[in-house]
Amino acid sequence: MFSLPYSKGGSIDPDGFIDADGTIYVTYKIDGNSIGNGGNCGNSVKPIVPTPIMLQKMKKDGVTPDGAPVQILDRSDVDGPLVEAPSLVRTSEGVYVLFFSSNCYAGSLYDVSYATATNIKGPYKKAQAPNAPLMVTGKPFGQLYSPGGADVTPDGTKLVFHADLGTSASTRQMYTANIKISGHVVTI
Repeated sequence: MFSLPYSKGGSIDPDGFIDADGTIYVTYKIDGNSIGNGGNCGNSVKPIVPTPIMLQKMKKDGVTPDGAPVQILDRSDVDGPLVEAPSLVRTSEGVYVLFFSSNCYAGSLYDVSYATATNIKGPYKKAQAPNAPLMVTGKPFGQLYSPGGADVTPDGTKLVFHADLGTSASTRQMYTANIKISGHVVTI
């Protein structure tokens, strides 16, 4: 059984991943912003609480943890109050691409970004402009507000994500986008 980090805010956004060798992993977010000090998404008043994305290796049954989880990403100032919604894929070139959202889901800065590594445990390097964020209000889909919470298909060619249609967080719907991963760069 997982040792749940209740004192750190609990955990949310689990996502399964099977590596090329058949090893099963789960990525998830420690929900630090749920115990933050207020402000944007509960975590923009100092001291800012960590919201790390974790990687947990699983035993062959897919249910039992195998060892301790490893932190593979956390928020920085550019990410606003949080990072969340991890989704991992490995390319045929052996590059691990970790998609995640940052900022606050109800605001115009909520986005889909990504980080890459050549080892599943990292270190992961966040993509920088002009390649990031991959999606944000108005980019690349002008009519979509606050896109985020993306999940990547196992072949790394499509994203499924949610966004609002229009200019406010009131019509959350599901969308898909075709993507291309080349080396350490993702494009839509």
